[in-house]
Amino acid sequence: MTDRKFFTQKALAFSFVTAMVMVGIEVSPWIAFFSVGLLIWKWGVENLKWKSLSKKVTGILSIALLVQILLQFRTFIGQEPSYTFLLGLSGLRVMDYRNERDHRFLVLLGFVLVSVKALFSLDIYWIIPSALAFAGLWYSLLPSDLPQKGKVLLKVFALSAPAAVLMFFAFPRVVLPWAMSRGSNTGQIGFSEELNPGNVAELAGVSTMVFRAKLSEAGIKNGENLYWRGSVLPYSRGLSWRPGALGLRASEQKAETSDGKFYEIALEPHSNTYLFVLDGTSEVQLEQGRTMSLNGDIYRSVRPIMTTTVYRAKWSESNKDALAPDEDYLRIPELRGRVLEWVEQIKKTSAGAEERLQALQELFAKNDFTYSLNPGAYGGPNDLEAFLFYRKRGFCEHFAGAYATLARSLGIPSRVVVGYQGGRYNPMGDFWRVTQRDAHAWVEIFHHGVWQRVDPTAWVAPLRLVIGAEDFFNLSEEDQKVFARNVEWRPSKDSGITLWDRAEFLMDDLNYRWTYFLVDFDRSSQKNFWQSLADMKIQLILGLLFVGVLGVLLFRSIFRTKGLVSEERVLLLAVQKWAEKKSQPQESGETPLHYLARLADEYPQQREALLDIGQFIDQKAYAGTEAKFPSQQLLTQWKKAGEKSS
Repeated sequence: MTDRKFFTQKALAFSFVTAMVMVGIEVSPWIAFFSVGLLIWKWGVENLKWKSLSKKVTGILSIALLVQILLQFRTFIGQEPSYTFLLGLSGLRVMDYRNERDHRFLVLLGFVLVSVKALFSLDIYWIIPSALAFAGLWYSLLPSDLPQKGKVLLKVFALSAPAAVLMFFAFPRVVLPWAMSRGSNTGQIGFSEELNPGNVAELAGVSTMVFRAKLSEAGIKNGENLYWRGSVLPYSRGLSWRPGALGLRASEQKAETSDGKFYEIALEPHSNTYLFVLDGTSEVQLEQGRTMSLNGDIYRSVRPIMTTTVYRAKWSESNKDALAPDEDYLRIPELRGRVLEWVEQIKKTSAGAEERLQALQELFAKNDFTYSLNPGAYGGPNDLEAFLFYRKRGFCEHFAGAYATLARSLGIPSRVVVGYQGGRYNPMGDFWRVTQRDAHAWVEIFHHGVWQRVDPTAWVAPLRLVIGAEDFFNLSEEDQKVFARNVEWRPSKDSGITLWDRAEFLMDDLNYRWTYFLVDFDRSSQKNFWQSLADMKIQLILGLLFVGVLGVLLFRSIFRTKGLVSEERVLLLAVQKWAEKKSQPQESGETPLHYLARLADEYPQQREALLDIGQFIDQKAYAGTEAKFPSQQLLTQWKKAGEKSS
């Protein structure tokens, strides 16, 4: 038997490579290059007579792939390990492609690739490539001699679509345990509780989306005041800060207000338990699973966020954390040099907390600090001194860490908060889009009996908070330096929303609505849906009748050809009944035309009648034209031919 060629199977090659590309953009570069290399090699084998890899070699490579995944991820469970394994396996199986068995295995593997992509990503952008890959895989399964394969495939999809819709509304969504497992210590958004000089700036250097927030019910319009809390860091090491055990928050630790309003967040997967909330949030309701409320107004999911997750939170501007700090919130590392001198000087000249806070503000506002994503590395035994009095160049994390350490040295309990600030407002969808570029760090001090926010960035680069991180970091470094303190200045492109901006807003809104619909339609939504139908008995009956009539009409329009489909079926059944007596049944997967042609070759006396019946079926069922002879005449002719053979 002649070996099959992968790239000559156009439907299979297109759909399978499309599925590989969808998965390939989510994995490490090494496995993507490995798979592309195998595809190029296979193309060279089939077209340039390159030497093919033996199955022994591909088997060894498969074992090496598993070992590499285990070394890199320490597990085979999770999004990135599964993506890596499937992509590498796909490339190796393409290299081994030679026969019908390999063909069917690749089709099955292609369905797995498309399904896994849908499991981990709900973005609307993947609907078209997923649909093309799915249709192409099915098309490649149909027999090569089947006439009008596209029409047959369309009929199959038309019949299966109503069942798929019914299953979506009728069957509850379940979360697969292996889909919820951690693939790595840090997830897609890369958020970390550690505050080290440079790590927040590294996060803000990319534009990966973190979450979308709908604030219309809360009535929040100004992005400058949007501070999204991720974690609280209580332990100071100068510029660096680290987290501690916050503990579960008691209900009486925070005064609840009756004027709370709700907002909603659709959070992207990040392989951890972080939930980002606004300052002033008092309650979080997670659609799937439970949450924990921790001291410091911090919220966590009980299980890792491995799929897009929607939660609803209650917020009020008057909600303040009033939990009194312990001695840990005054601990500082040993101060040296000019830092120690400055602290001692302020202690001598400023007796009260208000005066000391004013001195802190003047230190950052009047000493020509530069706000930059690329401040350079800080290290050494007194990096705090180098930052405050010599280099004076840093990102939000430097200013927040330095301010909180100095505040503690002046007797004011302080802590650093890390999360995100601002976001980009989408006027078409009425939601805020928060990305990694909005990563931010700020300070909270315990003053007048409550924790109050202090953001040193507001004194060093207030323009960053006013226009948002995306527009600010799109400026040149020179413009950032010159206009950072000018809150009235705007980039020239801010004269209006461009056509490109509108298109981007529209696509982002569509993606948000699609994602939110899929994520939010949980068990309770399904229950409410069916309950609402039950409460509308008359409307339900009429609706079912309408759907039934529509289904019948659709079935007739697709499967009937001018009302004469039954004639072909009668003729074929007559032939099948006769052939079964001859021990010649139609084989599984054998088309009617191929079956009739095979019988005509084996029974010469019936050849003419069988060929006429085949021509009738071909013209009526597939070509959609009038047959040469009427079906009744052919049926009579076949009965006479059958009598001769018996």
